[in-house]
Amino acid sequence: MFTLDRFRDDIQFLVNIDSGTHCREGVNKLGRWFADRFSRIGWDIDWFEPAPEYGKSFLAYSGDKNAFDLLILCHLDTVFPEGEAKARPFSEDQARMYGPGVADMKSGCLFTWYAIKELLDKGQLSGNVAVFYNGEHEISCPHIRPVIEELSQKAKAVISAESARVNGAYVKQRKGIGRYRIEFHGKGAHAGNNPFEGECAITEAAHWTLFLREFCDQDKGIYVNPGIISGGMSQNSIPHFAELAIDTRFDALEEGERIERLIREKAERPFNPQIKVQVKGKIMRPPMVPNARTEELCSSIEKIGERHGVDVHWAFAGGGSDASFASPFGIPTLCGLAAVGGKLHSKDEYLEKSDLEERYKVFRDIVLEISTNNPADI
Repeated sequence: MFTLDRFRDDIQFLVNIDSGTHCREGVNKLGRWFADRFSRIGWDIDWFEPAPEYGKSFLAYSGDKNAFDLLILCHLDTVFPEGEAKARPFSEDQARMYGPGVADMKSGCLFTWYAIKELLDKGQLSGNVAVFYNGEHEISCPHIRPVIEELSQKAKAVISAESARVNGAYVKQRKGIGRYRIEFHGKGAHAGNNPFEGECAITEAAHWTLFLREFCDQDKGIYVNPGIISGGMSQNSIPHFAELAIDTRFDALEEGERIERLIREKAERPFNPQIKVQVKGKIMRPPMVPNARTEELCSSIEKIGERHGVDVHWAFAGGGSDASFASPFGIPTLCGLAAVGGKLHSKDEYLEKSDLEERYKVFRDIVLEISTNNPADI
């Protein structure tokens, strides 16, 4: 059973463990903490370590691991470096709890464990539920993504235990994300003695920033951000090299694919034909797009919220989620279903306490509702 005192003890322990994506030992410590608990209730654990430099991920399940009524996605890692937990350990005031990962998403990891344990103890969990704890979420899952996609295709529905939005909204739609590095290889020269013998890589990169801005379309939900530009070695040298790091966001996968195609085509036809352009990168996360079955789940969850005094409403988030990997397969997918949190990825990250118990009950009943009913029939 969920109690605020128990939650406080557990979240304090978890927050005070450094589990940034590059803190392999801490990620594994968190993973073992949760995996041990699932093992004690008789669940099977499958470990995944596709990249040994990062922490392990694991799947916990109790039935057929090839067909799930519900797959719950969690992540163990945070964005923070080694030493962050010691510098600012768990703390709280009357309204909020604080600390690295308190909302993103150690609280959601706990909600998931608590819900499974409570429903089993009450004999209510009759459906086949599986839980995946990811160790490399915050770097966009470069190695574990195929595992998440494979598991998602075995599920009738997928939910993520990410935190709810600052305004209390749950998430039913997310933008897709593309990340690219564009390299410009020109020709160096002395800026005073022979400038016209050089080919300025930075000038080419500057033209590209304007070219990329032309893709932005607010009505279509497209934004291309040339976030970092670098190059050159001195003021009196024609720069032989420049690099542009860009981020693309899009509502529809086909738009993200179109932008990538046009970027690669433009690299074959640079503004200055003497400049060689190389494009590295790809679409990191597809958009999470609701379908008719998703809308049916939303209606069901709104009724659950009414039972517990929670005003369930929905957000369209610009950031990515592991749940996004399930959406392209037509699986009803929802995200941000745990407690309310804010200021993620910052030293001011917090978790709201005012409706923590009510939010847990909604999450628990979401797990019960989806796992015991075919999502198509809800």
